[in-house]
Amino acid sequence: MPPPVIGIALLVVVAIGVALFAVLGKKSDVHERLAAIDAAAGLTQQTSSSLLKRVMDERQRHALSRRLQEAGWYNVTPQKMLMWSLGGLAGGAGAGVFAVLVLNQHTGIFYALPVMFGICGAYFPHFRLNGAIEERKISIHRQLPDFLDMLSTTVEAGIGLNGALATTVDGLQGALGDELRAALQDIRLGRSRGDALLAMASRVREGDLTMTVTAIVQSEKTGGSISAVLDQLAGEARERRIMRAEEIAGQLPTKLIFPMALCMLPALFVIIFGSVAAKFTYHP
Repeated sequence: MPPPVIGIALLVVVAIGVALFAVLGKKSDVHERLAAIDAAAGLTQQTSSSLLKRVMDERQRHALSRRLQEAGWYNVTPQKMLMWSLGGLAGGAGAGVFAVLVLNQHTGIFYALPVMFGICGAYFPHFRLNGAIEERKISIHRQLPDFLDMLSTTVEAGIGLNGALATTVDGLQGALGDELRAALQDIRLGRSRGDALLAMASRVREGDLTMTVTAIVQSEKTGGSISAVLDQLAGEARERRIMRAEEIAGQLPTKLIFPMALCMLPALFVIIFGSVAAKFTYHP
């Protein structure tokens, strides 16, 4: 086996050892469950992992905890994300070494495969986290207008806001329903409604939901009509959803330029100039 491959294999073994150290040094199930409950309540997750403290400072750990909350991954801690990244690094580097051995190519480009695969494997958990955050916010953005319509109708029927929330959430699925059920659980445990809703908005960090919660809390403090506020919020949320759809539709012509250039223009050139070229090349 060439020396560069041996060196890369040793690096893979070291990465696997670090990943195992992270696994063996992680918190117990009870501590992880408490961290998940704290995250669902909007509290900052704390960790005692010495490895995590060496890799990330306090600001980076706090930012990662906020992103995990935005994605709804309340049972995932920053330490577990680090463990997944190390596992992806080891797995990607191992796959790169295997590719080099199978292809039996001993050039600099092929020796870079373990490094590239390792980087991709280490970043993959964060890539999935970014995708989960985006999908969750889009889901909440789409559900919010219908939820506000149902909530306004229930409140106008004479039901209190807490009861209207409980009634509306029963038929609500997805990320918004999960967050509202968590907020209602906080209210049942003795937390004030305003604090529970603000904690929910802080966890999700979606602009329309934050605006809705702020308006509801301010209306309660000033003694305004909740039903009128909900009607107005539902209309504004629906208008923003329509504007967002129009914005996405307006971006389609720009996004279609490259697919059209790559797929349609070659076919047009063949149709237009193919017959001309055939006449010049054909000699009976």
